[in-house]
This record gives sequence, structure tokens and C-alpha cells, in this order.
Amino acid sequence: MTDTAITKAIHHLRRVDPMMKALIKTHGEIPMTCLPNTFEMLARIIIGQQLSGKAADTIFARIRATAGGGRLTANRLASCSDTQLQKAGASRPKIRALRSLTEHVQTRKLQVSRLATLSDEAVFEKIIQVKGMGPWSAQMYLMFVLARPDIFPENDLGIRKAIVQHYGAELSPDSLEKIVACWSPYRTIASLYLWRSLNNRP
Repeated sequence: MTDTAITKAIHHLRRVDPMMKALIKTHGEIPMTCLPNTFEMLARIIIGQQLSGKAADTIFARIRATAGGGRLTANRLASCSDTQLQKAGASRPKIRALRSLTEHVQTRKLQVSRLATLSDEAVFEKIIQVKGMGPWSAQMYLMFVLARPDIFPENDLGIRKAIVQHYGAELSPDSLEKIVACWSPYRTIASLYLWRSLNNRP
């Protein structure tokens, strides 16, 4: 998203939601960093599932070193044995997910370079075909790699904690929908403010 688009999103959120207006006043404008659209980023998302950012960074650095250093590719990851990946800190479920991702890329079932040309829905469906990459993984990729503006990771633990903290809402689907509906088409930006309010990163 451009700076102009982010400014427009902030204006919208301040106008439609008093709580968002307060969060924006507290935290100011949050820059939205767009990460590279690469195999490595998909692998990094797998490693980051249910881990703190620091732990995920440590494990991913070890895996990249095990694969020869430099940017991680499907071919480099395929050259690593399960034992090597376990020694680097990857759990068995994450190793299975990495193997599935590698297979999808090597057989071109998933063409990473083309993801940026697809709709949100099409990207989502492509990513969840990889075993071990569910809705959260697809949402993280849409938000932080493709910079799509209207993604809401409803099952992210930090998001849910922030909503309870700031809105006092029960986390039923209906209650969540009532809160987030007005944020569209900028639910990604709203999510950034929820994470920031916890001094957290996804």
C-alpha cells in the first residue's frame, strides 16, 4: 500500500470506529512493510506458526544455514534431511509442511511469482492447498507479503486478545463480525493497530 492509501485507510478507521480513532491517536501512523514474494517467505510463515517472533527467527536462521546460507529456495530446502531440519529446531509437523510446500513449488502446483497477480480469494485457496498451511498462513502472506488492504486474521491469538481488551466482546462469529464490518475495506490496517496495541507482532 502507498502512503496515500494508508492515510486514506486511517481516515476511514477514525471516522467509523471510536476505538480505532483512540488507537490511532496513541500509536500514530504505522508503516506497512511489504516483504518479498518468495518461497522463503512462505517457509518463514510455516516456521512462525504458534511461535514468538524471536523463536521463529532463530529456527529459521538455523534452517537457512543448514540449507547452505543465503536465500532459501525449494531446491536448497529439499537437499536437507528431516534429521537436519529437526536439529535446526523444526518440529515434525512443520517439517511435513515444509516438504509439502517444497513439493508444490517444485511441481509448479504453486507458482509463487504469480501470487501477486491473483485475487485475495485465489491466493488464499492456493496457499491452503499446502499441507500445514491453513487460513492464518494465507492471511499472513496476503497481509505482509502482498500488502492486501482488507484482510482480517480472525483466529490470530493476538488479534483476539486485543479485541477482548479494547472492545470487551465475546468472541463469537457474530460479535466479531459486528466489530470488524465497518473497518472494510481496510481491515489489514485495523489489524496492525490491534497488534501494536499489545506491543506485539504477528
